[in-house]
Amino acid sequence: MFEFLFKYPQQAFNESEFILASGWPVWLLWALAAICVLLVCAALYLKRTSMRWWQLGLLGMLQSLMLALVLFVVWQPALVNERLLPGENAVAIMLDTSSSMALTDGTSTRMVQAADLLTPESLEELAETYTILPYSFDSSARALTSFEELPAPGNSSDLGTSILQTLRQASASSLGAVILVSDGADNSGNISAAELDEIAGYGVPIHTVGIGRETIPEDMELQEVDLPDKALAGTTLSARVNILHDAGGTARIKVYDGDTFLSTEEIELDPAQNSTMAFIDINVEEPGQLDLRFTLDPINGERTLANNSRASVVDVPEGRYKLLYIEGEPRWEYKFMQRALNDDPSLQLSTLLKVTPNKYYRQGIDSPEELEDGFPVERTELFKYDALIIGSMNVAEFTQEQQELIRDFVSERGGSLLMIGGLQGLGLGGWGESIVSEVLPSRLSLENADFHRVKVLVMLTDSGRAAPMLKFSDSETENGEMWDALPEVADYQNLGPLRPAASTLLEVIVDGRPQPLLVTQPYGRGQSYILATGGTWRWQMSMPLEDLSHETFWRQLARNLVANSPRPFELSANAENENIVVRAELRDPETEENQGLEITAVVSSDTNELVNLDLLPVAGQPGVYQASFAPASNGLFSVEAISRKGDELVNSVTTATRFEQGQEAFNIRQNRALLERVSDVTGGQYWAPRQWGEMREAISYSSAGITEQQISWLWDAPFFFLLLFMLKLTEWLLRRRWQVI
Repeated sequence: MFEFLFKYPQQAFNESEFILASGWPVWLLWALAAICVLLVCAALYLKRTSMRWWQLGLLGMLQSLMLALVLFVVWQPALVNERLLPGENAVAIMLDTSSSMALTDGTSTRMVQAADLLTPESLEELAETYTILPYSFDSSARALTSFEELPAPGNSSDLGTSILQTLRQASASSLGAVILVSDGADNSGNISAAELDEIAGYGVPIHTVGIGRETIPEDMELQEVDLPDKALAGTTLSARVNILHDAGGTARIKVYDGDTFLSTEEIELDPAQNSTMAFIDINVEEPGQLDLRFTLDPINGERTLANNSRASVVDVPEGRYKLLYIEGEPRWEYKFMQRALNDDPSLQLSTLLKVTPNKYYRQGIDSPEELEDGFPVERTELFKYDALIIGSMNVAEFTQEQQELIRDFVSERGGSLLMIGGLQGLGLGGWGESIVSEVLPSRLSLENADFHRVKVLVMLTDSGRAAPMLKFSDSETENGEMWDALPEVADYQNLGPLRPAASTLLEVIVDGRPQPLLVTQPYGRGQSYILATGGTWRWQMSMPLEDLSHETFWRQLARNLVANSPRPFELSANAENENIVVRAELRDPETEENQGLEITAVVSSDTNELVNLDLLPVAGQPGVYQASFAPASNGLFSVEAISRKGDELVNSVTTATRFEQGQEAFNIRQNRALLERVSDVTGGQYWAPRQWGEMREAISYSSAGITEQQISWLWDAPFFFLLLFMLKLTEWLLRRRWQVI
């Protein structure tokens, strides 16, 4: 209808500049229009006795509009645009041939739906005007002779890389536009902003044609499983799962460690959302590797089951993590914390208790020389610990160099720092004015830093309920009840304003208002915490002997402090697209013992595949070594990395990862948002397959390639003549009704 009324499609108006092509000045048009209005007013004035004023005004408006419209047509309205010169330009057509296009969507596969658009007959009209450059793509683009013979489906898709390759290859031709036929599935991590900027820099509009359904009610997908890379034996691991769905209901997810069934969980799916997130707790018992697999039970009518399962490997390292606890006074918290942690097989607690101004009582040390001079003054001495706890200590007890060491311990070493409230702790100890203050999650100050020996109840915050280290029970309801049943702590200390990145896990109620008690924030490579009390020992003293709430709290908190602390020689292996990337990282690459190291790795799989790798330094990342390889098959891959100096073995470490091709089975819904984003940044449009015939006109308005200026006349558009007729007909009907003809 639009094209019938205005002669040209709406695309022509969007891409063109409107002009009056008569060559006569516009001011003359306005002047003549004003004269016409005056003449109409004068003519109607003579009939003032036969009609009312509002009737005269309405007729005057209609007559003025008719005369103005006639003048507008005489001034020859037109559209001016740049259009591709027929026969001189090329159009590249990119067909997605990744495995996701082989999925059945409705009555046929997506590839069949796409192939129906690209038959010689459907391309004939486009080929009359442009040279057609056919391409297929999955993880990369390749030129084709025609769309009648296509390559085998690829195992992955990378839209950004493929588009850039096509633009580079086709740049030898006068490329006017690109047509991208795809479902938008991209398992390369999506198109980066840098790639989009480079694509847009070519100035070639990309028209995307979306294939496949945007919603699939009969499918449920395990979109993501988020797990830490490592966990401690004896802890509870919390996995965050995200389920993609287009209908409500109940999802049942099962967890396996290899072939061993661990647990099952039922998750209610929100019908108002297309994704639901949930947490699943897993008990970690022994050192080694957890080969975890999460599997969704299929729903009625579900045909694609490959996206119902995700696998991940979690390292459970052997050995004990080391904590250093320095305390300024022999208080109850010090005693009961030691009791809670000393029996933990994963932790080694070394303590420094100040007994005189120049003397410390040491416990939990490996040798008589350890900590013999008090708090470490050397980087290597402090960095051998994984977490640091500072109790009721004044900052004046630490030199400026030691304060800098504490800051670097968190930011560079990646260790955790926990500060505990006390008469000489936190703000009262002057830590708000120290170098360490920037590390802490609260802005401490001497003002309002009072330490109150008042009993207060402790409450979980929303963030605390989700934190695994604060769970006494796997049941959220039971966990809340157990926290509510805890006695009051013996004291609390005021904190200053929290920093923007801080998160409050525990609160106390003071004068009817919540006040933060346990807060944390990331800092550099590590994490800092403040526990604004020295009175959790009351939980142990006030509860039955068999109750382990106090021990559980401190063990889980301490394990959390060390869980993500980098070891001296860290190793990771991750599947990236079609490769496994092995990465080793040294904690202190500048130290003498880490200079001149050679690192090799041996990779073995459960299918007897064996690969030897030389890990090479990564430019710009001191202490980081990396290598990658393409596995021959899916499976579990174990990696052992060894560092050597010449023929001398320095260290060794192991890890594991699971490699599984088939990422094309995920994100099977048409990613229209991504396709529209590509079109928008390049000046193209998104099209549904049924709109294929409309694309030819839109392509012609490209400013890329060889163009010519074209004038499209509008003065003879049916709209203007219909409008004139309607104005005159309206005037005649009104006159007849008023009987003034």
